[in-house]
Amino acid sequence: MLKEIKFSDHPVNIVSKFPLINAVVSNLQEGRIFGDERETFYFVFHKAAFSYLTISDRANYPDLLSFFLQSGELPIYFHIYDTPADLIDFCEAHNDKINIRVRKRIQLKYLDIKPPDQKVAVPHGFSVVKIDNSNFDDLSAFNLSLSDKFWRSKQDFLNNGFGFVVNNEAGIPVSICYAACVANNAAEIDVATLPAYQKQGLARLVVAKFVAYSLDNGIIPNWDCFEENYGSLKTAESLGFRYSCTYNFLSIFNKTKK
Repeated sequence: MLKEIKFSDHPVNIVSKFPLINAVVSNLQEGRIFGDERETFYFVFHKAAFSYLTISDRANYPDLLSFFLQSGELPIYFHIYDTPADLIDFCEAHNDKINIRVRKRIQLKYLDIKPPDQKVAVPHGFSVVKIDNSNFDDLSAFNLSLSDKFWRSKQDFLNNGFGFVVNNEAGIPVSICYAACVANNAAEIDVATLPAYQKQGLARLVVAKFVAYSLDNGIIPNWDCFEENYGSLKTAESLGFRYSCTYNFLSIFNKTKK
């Protein structure tokens, strides 16, 4: 069975290509790290139910599955980044205990030294502004749980994260791009636009502002979406994000938990 490794015990040297995982390892965001008795592999779990494994030996899979099933620390439903194909096969063979779903996700990064060209003008009466204490509470319309899904609190986001919104003529936020986390000089992008304002180029406007701010502060913006999300991919590529990798994204539902 895996054991939890406390940050106070000793540092864990894991560097992944996933900013949310690096945020947990660096103790910048809430999560937990587990390892086997000899710490030959680790399981890093972010409180938003995204996780990552450093594992290469199939001999460890039975212990890992037992942990998934029996641990009181894990939710019924969670996700694993970049899952090895043979672990997926192993989980599939135990479908009496777990249901799984495997999808492909694509990661892109903005690596240019100049911000994206603004090909879309800000609509008359609209504005693009930085998220701060004065407008944070107006973001509830997006249903993002911005203060606690990824970050520890509203103040944690304001102190350690950043983001921008497009306001309409009434000063109401209608499109948002914010950092789900910032770790190892990389920011995980999350973007949302209210339904009535979609397909108007507002996402491009707010992401361009986010990227420009990132570059000014030595941060690499990271874009991550499902392979079949062509709209998201098109937006990212049109802004200059470059393909980094495609990976397996495994979702696990524990059928034994009530």
